[in-house]
Amino acid sequence: MLGKVGAVGGAVAVALCWPFATGQIGERIYLDTFGQYENPYLAVSNDTYQRGYLTSEAVSKIELKDELKFLFEDEGLPTVWFVKHHVSHGFMGVSSTSELVVDDALKPMTAALWGEGVSPVTFTTNTALTRKTDFTFQINPISEKEVNGTSVAVASFVMQGTVNAKGAGEFHYQLPSANLTTAAREEMVLKGLKGGGKGYLDGQFWIGDQALTLDEVRFVDLNSEQSLDVAELAVGMENVLIQPEVAEGQEKPELQLSNSNHIKVGKVVMLDGSEYRNFNFQMAFSELDYPSLSRLGDMTDDLDEPLTEQQAMEVSAALDALVAKGLAFSINDLSVLAPEGQVTSRLNMTVAPGISNISQNIGQIAEKLGGDLHLSLPVELVEADPLLSERIDMLEQSAIVERNATHYLLDMQIEGDKVILSNGDQLPFAMLFMLFM
Repeated sequence: MLGKVGAVGGAVAVALCWPFATGQIGERIYLDTFGQYENPYLAVSNDTYQRGYLTSEAVSKIELKDELKFLFEDEGLPTVWFVKHHVSHGFMGVSSTSELVVDDALKPMTAALWGEGVSPVTFTTNTALTRKTDFTFQINPISEKEVNGTSVAVASFVMQGTVNAKGAGEFHYQLPSANLTTAAREEMVLKGLKGGGKGYLDGQFWIGDQALTLDEVRFVDLNSEQSLDVAELAVGMENVLIQPEVAEGQEKPELQLSNSNHIKVGKVVMLDGSEYRNFNFQMAFSELDYPSLSRLGDMTDDLDEPLTEQQAMEVSAALDALVAKGLAFSINDLSVLAPEGQVTSRLNMTVAPGISNISQNIGQIAEKLGGDLHLSLPVELVEADPLLSERIDMLEQSAIVERNATHYLLDMQIEGDKVILSNGDQLPFAMLFMLFM
């Protein structure tokens, strides 16, 4: 009996003490997270943390950096923001609700857009003792409002996701609609924005994938009723780290990064009514030496200012190491169905390993260069542009470009410092650049 009472009493004691224990854990998670947080666009730090038995109150400080900071400064917006957090300690973890702190300077604007006393942004989290966190970030909707002659109506933007203790996770977001009409009677109408990603941020690079889709966006001049319409937009990227295979007993090589990007647009209608369909752009980099690339990425913050001699040496060394290991670049598909006909192109380029000190002699790259190029342009499109038509005629006379009934065609192989045309003729690589200039 006493054992049962003791067991029950122990369970009750654990239940009573656990909120306080998770309060300590919650504070540790909170402070550790900021201590480990790295982001190329903003810096986050703890301002205050007051821990209680069942709840805690905290304030964090967000400072914008680099391009994002300059963007906010140009718009007359603060570059330092504060977020207040109400933290609740549960039996199996910690939950929090966060809101943006709106200072007196911003209150008139936020009251006009969101209403008096309504926070523009809310952020809720649920963190388990394993530090796995589920989160929801929401920008509250803006009902149709007129501010200084500008009409604004934006549905709620919601992002949800999960992040583990190591900073890896996945997220999804959506913005159903947004309408903006300026005092100059210019209108933007956006519908069906969705996106997401999976991976983690490693210094300057997102390792994983991200994607975005948009049903439609229209830019309308209400005075002339002309518009630029974009429909069925899809954008995606993927960064993958690869460990090259080596024979047994050989030294383990450095990690390599492969990057791929794509943009697809179902339809674009220009201001003059001309219509372009099925635009595709696929670009990729592969076999990039990741340690060298990471060093260059870490130094990007310094590239906006004149480099010191030491910094210049570090940039050159990282660039030399990157090229020395070899790399590959490709535009697998750059195509669109224009009113004049189908435009297609592709480009593959490789730089073989073995170049030393490229920063001191960039001309070495020709010795290791390889690849191929294809371009197909409708005759009607070329002839509509006098300057382009003149240049293509010159290339056709030089037997670099061929013409059939509907298209001009360019096909060539790149081998070191020369190009090989489709008819077998060879040209110095430098001459090709002169012909296109």
